[in-house]
Amino acid sequence: MNKPIRKAVRTYLIEENNIVAIKYKKQEAKDFYDIPGGKIEENELSFETSIREFKEETGMDIISQTYKGRVIVECPNRIFDFDIYIVEKYKGEPKEFKENSSEWINIEELLAKSKIFSSVAVIQFLNQDNNINLKMDMDNNDKIIKIEKINFD
Repeated sequence: MNKPIRKAVRTYLIEENNIVAIKYKKQEAKDFYDIPGGKIEENELSFETSIREFKEETGMDIISQTYKGRVIVECPNRIFDFDIYIVEKYKGEPKEFKENSSEWINIEELLAKSKIFSSVAVIQFLNQDNNINLKMDMDNNDKIIKIEKINFD
């Protein structure tokens, strides 16, 4: 079976032991935490998606960011192919929206939450290498079954 592939981004803003995360309000993902990001639109470069989605989901402006690699997340019925960015400079503070809230949260506290999407687990790998290249296998309940480092050559 060929699974649909969704090209998207996740953008990490970390200061000391805190990160900007979003918490969904809509039904199917209600109360799940995630990292700001979203689908790369047609004719849009991934770094542009990162800036646009970060603004839409947090209300904050990215002044500069760095590309950090790729994470493939394979779910039972689809595959997400994420470009990963780290914010270096920004303007503004996290805001509340109709579909999600955004907030600064302690990284350890976030990782300990029961309702987190796979992009939150990526935090643990961000400081290990210059670039992050991972593949995650997920079960039907959005739980990580396996994480492995891979090369995208």
